[in-house]
This record gives sequence, structure tokens and C-alpha cells, in this order.
Amino acid sequence: MRRSSSSVLFFRLQLWGGGMSVFQSLIFDTTVLDGVTDPAIRARVWAECFEQIVTGMDMGFSEGDARIIGTHKFLMTETVALGEMFSSSFIGARTKKHINRDDEDHVYLSFNIGATTHIGRQFGREIDVQPGQAGLLVLDASTQAIAPNNGHCISLKLPNAIFREWGLSPVDLACRPLDCTGADYQLLTGYARLLIANGAGLDEGGAAEATQHLIKLTGRWLGARDGVQGVDGEEAVYRARLALVRQTISKQAFDPEVSLERVARRLGMPSRTVQHMLAKAGESFSQVVMAARLRRARVHLLDPVYADLSVADIAFHCGFLDVSSFYRAFRAAYNVTPKSLREQAGTIPPE
Repeated sequence: MRRSSSSVLFFRLQLWGGGMSVFQSLIFDTTVLDGVTDPAIRARVWAECFEQIVTGMDMGFSEGDARIIGTHKFLMTETVALGEMFSSSFIGARTKKHINRDDEDHVYLSFNIGATTHIGRQFGREIDVQPGQAGLLVLDASTQAIAPNNGHCISLKLPNAIFREWGLSPVDLACRPLDCTGADYQLLTGYARLLIANGAGLDEGGAAEATQHLIKLTGRWLGARDGVQGVDGEEAVYRARLALVRQTISKQAFDPEVSLERVARRLGMPSRTVQHMLAKAGESFSQVVMAARLRRARVHLLDPVYADLSVADIAFHCGFLDVSSFYRAFRAAYNVTPKSLREQAGTIPPE
């Protein structure tokens, strides 16, 4: 885990868990910043610590409130990152410079359990996340998040591959109203808080089962009941390893020279083991690569910050070597051409 000099200076970090196969718990206590008055320093420290857990972004403060308050608790495995945060006011902006070519393919969910309204912006959409509601963002597109002081939320980062397994499209759910009125939502947020408080004490098997239960509750809340099945024991461990395999393939999919052998070496597994794990789920290596490339291309086509790029530029950026084959694959996957999607979204490059 990367730790910059400024975040070491200002934060007390506590870490438990021998490896990423169990939960790692990270706490940073911001009360030691009381003597730091420069808002720019506070914003930089906040951004650096947030980047260690979730993602990179530029941070600022709204309402003239330049505090950073509270104790922020995070729990992580190879598959998920889960946190509970009390925050001062802030404005967070994620732009092109934060989205790397091999940026991890993740979805970010924020559950507002406080008393103030949060705002999220993505793909030209805006959503007000009222207390008791939730918002969803994808991490490989530009984003803006705004919150007033005394915010309180639970955050959950999941691989996009899980949503694909459910048959859900995070791009279509981003900054859209989500149903938070039922028992599924209450169970999910309650379990998440219990896991943050107690998950660090679980062994490898317990952590895998707890992770899968958290994922299952999330899927049920989002309406993916047909694709969410209860698992435990060895099956839970397999699901966790499969998620890691998909995540690793997706992360490297944008390199035109990606190969099964290279991904297997990155995972520390034989190539045949990776193939067998995917085959058990009814997938192949090439299918996972293609799905990741097409999904990233769709994100870029919809994201206004990429409006200066041509369709060909986006295709090459996402790992395609031939524009014609990209057009055919994209239309087969989404029943629309890349150009038509841009026209519908209003992200046509300037003449």
C-alpha cells in the first residue's frame, strides 16, 4: 500500500491482517490536524489518504469549511473496499489525469446514513443523494462529488465484473435514483457497518464468506435476485478467487499484447488453472478481455471529458487494433454504433 510523506505525517494508521486474502483494516484519525490551518494542505492530505483506499481525485472544500474531521474506518480484501466516513464539507473531482490506461475496473457505491444531502455528477447527469439514499459511480469516468459539512456515509467499492455477472450495467445506473425503501437496503447497510466494526478478526475462510455475503446483499438490493446465489465454504473461496481473476484480466485488457500467460504470471497461477476457473463460470479469457474493452469504450464514448477523442482514438486507447472490428463488436454488444451512441449522448468531438 502506497503511503506518501504527507499522509504519514498527519495520520495515525492502524493495519491488521497478514495478507489480502483476509480483511485489512485501516483507520486514520484526523483530530491531529487541528493545528494545520492551510486549506490547501488539508485538501491534499485528504485526497492522498482517499487515494490509498478508493481512488484518486482533486479535493477542495465547500461552504468555506476547510476542516477535516472525524475517524475514518476502512476494511479491504482483494475484492472489495468498504468504509464508514464522517466528513467535513468537500468537493471531489475525478478527471482525465486520475483515470489511467490500466485503471482498475470498479464501481463505487455511497450510502448516505447522515443528515445532510450529497451531490454526485457523472455522464452529464446529477443526483441528490438524500439521507437514507444511495448513489453509484463508475471509477473509470470523470466524476464530481459534493457534500456539506457533517456528512456521514458508508462507501463500497466492487469490481465491475460482479455487476456483469448479475446482468447489470453500472454505466446505466450511475447518478440514477436507486430504490432504498426496502428491507434489502436496510440489511445491506446494517451488515456493512457490522463488518467494518468486526471483519478484521475473521480468518481467510470467514473473510471470503463475509465478502460473498456482502456482495449477495448488494445484488439483492439492486434487483439481481436471479443471479445472486448463496455460497459458503470452498465455493465462497472460489468466487472470491474468480473475482480476482476477472479483475486482473480486466485491468490488463487495454494492452493490445495482453495474454493468458501474462495474466497468469501476475496472479501467480498456472495458465491452465486460470482457464479452468473461467470455464467453470462459463467464460473464456478472450471473452473477459473483449467485455472489458467494450465496456471501457462505452464509458469513454459517454464521458464528456473524452469528447476531444475520435472513435478510432478511443478504440485504440481501449486495446483494439482495428477500428472496423471494434465497430462490429460494439454494435453486436450494445445494438448501437459508437457514432450513434455519441450522438445520443451529445459527446461528438468538435469539428
